[in-house]
Amino acid sequence: MGWLSETGRVVAVESDAVWVEADRTAACGKCAARAGCGQGALSAMLQSGTGRVRAVSSDALRAEQCELGEEVVIQVPESTLLSGTFLIYGAPLTVASLAAVLASGGGDALSVAAFGAGLIGSFAMLRMLSAYRGGVLPGIAEPRLARRSASPAGELLAEA
Repeated sequence: MGWLSETGRVVAVESDAVWVEADRTAACGKCAARAGCGQGALSAMLQSGTGRVRAVSSDALRAEQCELGEEVVIQVPESTLLSGTFLIYGAPLTVASLAAVLASGGGDALSVAAFGAGLIGSFAMLRMLSAYRGGVLPGIAEPRLARRSASPAGELLAEA
């Protein structure tokens, strides 16, 4: 199993985890889909371009060993990207589409309303499930600390 890695700066330290701030748009310049993807533009428009993520301790680096302002590398399993994408995008679209098909006998307006209700309901259920599980959805691994960084913050690395 491979790991996706991201470099970021430690902004808060807890007993078993650290909060890492990474530049969301740094990876956009390296992505093959950058011209057709709105993530970079959306991040720039809605936020400052940085994101904070909680990374738990690992065997390689413990949270208590990290200091504020230090650059660290965090990792997440590649499988989390696929399962997370399906759970967050695929499942709500599937539920919404099924609701629209089931309501299609009542006309177009009812079908559109059912699609919207299915989509909103699915996202609400995911939100409640995430809150119930402490912010972590099932099948999605929390990022973990990998090592201290020797490279500039925000550089996207892929390791096998």
